[in-house]
Amino acid sequence: MEPQVIQTLLDDPSEICVSIYMPMFRWGREVQQNEIRFKNLLKDTASLLSIDEVCDSDCRKAILKRLEAFRDDENHDAWRHPSAGLALFATPDSLEVHQIGCTMTEQVHVGDRFYLRPLLPALHGDGRFVLIAVSQNRVRLFDGSADGLEERVPAELPDNLKDALNIDDYMTSIQHHSFAQGTDVETMYHGQGGGEDDRKRDILQFFHRMDEPLQHFLEGRNDPLVFAGVEYLYPIFKEAISYKHLLPDSLHGNFDNASTDDLHSKAWQVVLPHFQQECEQAISKYHDAHGQSLATSDLETILRASEMGAIETLLIREDTAIWGHVDRDGHVQNDGVPNEVSHDLLDDAAVETLKTGGDVFVVREADFPEKDCAAVARLRFEITSPI
Repeated sequence: MEPQVIQTLLDDPSEICVSIYMPMFRWGREVQQNEIRFKNLLKDTASLLSIDEVCDSDCRKAILKRLEAFRDDENHDAWRHPSAGLALFATPDSLEVHQIGCTMTEQVHVGDRFYLRPLLPALHGDGRFVLIAVSQNRVRLFDGSADGLEERVPAELPDNLKDALNIDDYMTSIQHHSFAQGTDVETMYHGQGGGEDDRKRDILQFFHRMDEPLQHFLEGRNDPLVFAGVEYLYPIFKEAISYKHLLPDSLHGNFDNASTDDLHSKAWQVVLPHFQQECEQAISKYHDAHGQSLATSDLETILRASEMGAIETLLIREDTAIWGHVDRDGHVQNDGVPNEVSHDLLDDAAVETLKTGGDVFVVREADFPEKDCAAVARLRFEITSPI
């Protein structure tokens, strides 16, 4: 999901906003469970909207009508080509459906604005990536994360270069030439007559045929794409593929016989710096702000600062929520679990920070800059304690 989508959701005014998140099965017989899961979430939504004083009958009916229409639309892309996760945002006047490239925890929220906390990792990448391993014998596609790889088999994706182009002889020739002359791509493809140029055009055409199924598989995602294959194929692949998040670094070699664990280990070394760079810079700037009295780890101060537009960067510990409310004296009361008066206070702080042009990072537990706190912030100006 693009960060602009989050900003659009922040700007959607409505007294009643419903946010629904659910994981989706993408392959096999389990896909049938997607509709069942959504029907159960729809029942939960109806129950929450039926609570006294949440909304009137007309409002409730309008929201449920939109969600039921989505449920019954068999041709909607979310049902025909599901992604790993699904997010829906409904008001009496609108419904937005977003397919997410990572698994979502199943949940429903009703409030005076959309609940956006599950989307925050998408602002700066969430550890998800895609790996494509290409050789003359195999084309393999994987969804990847910090934990491992899961192979995907889109029906439209070609199986291998060999069958498509009959390039056995060419591969032998080009590998020998590469060994003899070095790895300069231009040297390999020029100065040897028309044969190499013709084969390069053939491979380029093949990669162009891969572009459409890849675009379909990656639709709505901004996950980095890692290429794995012999080195001279990467610049041709890069020329042909229109996905804008292809990483400049690739895995070099033939991975036909590589195990999934080995592929993951090598791919993670390539993709990890991509995810870490921005977050590491934000953490470093937070530490630097201590010397200027522009850093805080106090939740009450963070909440006040977010409302004042004083937060430059908010860092939230991953997989952490604080369900509570702020009392009349401005003190945080931790309610432990969601109820009629509680909010995810970290979501509140993030939303207010984004509204005023600040930045938000969801930081892994191992990298979080402070112990025993759920969030820290770098401030634009010093916040004094209330009297």
